[in-house]
Amino acid sequence: MNALRSQKGMSFVVVLGALLIAAFLYFGYFKMQDAGGEKSKGIAAINGGREVACRTQRQNVERDIVMWRVNHPDEEASIAALRSEGIRIPACPEGGVYSISGESVHCSKHG
Repeated sequence: MNALRSQKGMSFVVVLGALLIAAFLYFGYFKMQDAGGEKSKGIAAINGGREVACRTQRQNVERDIVMWRVNHPDEEASIAALRSEGIRIPACPEGGVYSISGESVHCSKHG
């Protein structure tokens, strides 16, 4: 009779162990899936931040153009003209190229 009880107890431990392993693998799999989603969300957030930084920099250059026009009312604003006055023109965080059209600054990557 002791051998029968021992086998019942052992089979319970084996089933419990199998369930724990299955649960560990199941939740581990979904944890890895969530981590991949967070990574892509993080990349999207970084790219969005770069786009906002680019827009902010373009707005700053547009303000610089308005101030530059006070001393140069009859001249056309250009990157070279602003730089010759010592105005620093920042670079797009994603490598875009800025261009000036009137008083608007455009980026080759962000518009």
